Amino acid sequence: MKMQLFITFCLLGVLSAQEVTELTSCVTKEKNLRMDCKYTLPDASKTPSCQYNQDDQVMGSTDPATTPESTFKKRVNITLLDDNVCRLILKGFSQDKPQNNTCIIKEATSANKTLSVDGKTLMTCSAISMLFQTSKSLLTVTLLPVLLHF
Repeated sequence: MKMQLFITFCLLGVLSAQEVTELTSCVTKEKNLRMDCKYTLPDASKTPSCQYNQDDQVMGSTDPATTPESTFKKRVNITLLDDNVCRLILKGFSQDKPQNNTCIIKEATSANKTLSVDGKTLMTCSAISMLFQTSKSLLTVTLLPVLLHF
């Protein structure tokens, strides 16, 4: 019982902090890269800025003061969706070698998550592919109470 209370307290502390909780990627039917960056904010009434980098080069940002690298300038679209998701669409996605892509969420502080994107192994975007990508964290959260009960 004490252990469950302790874990619940820790999880509530994590959930109230600003963080990037999940970063997924897939290839659209048009052969563009799509990345979804899920995040949490301590104050849900504020709108954060979202930026994507590829190997320390700015791909794009929702902050108009941030200038993307010239190679990405007309190829990237970044949108903040209603459900705390920042979506990147990269047109003309190169599948020749893996790239490290980072999502950065900035509000009061900044939080980020990096994902190695290999075009040769990416799934096509669909509800099923996104479920497979998120299934590890979903499975962990679902099974955690069951595992702690024993």
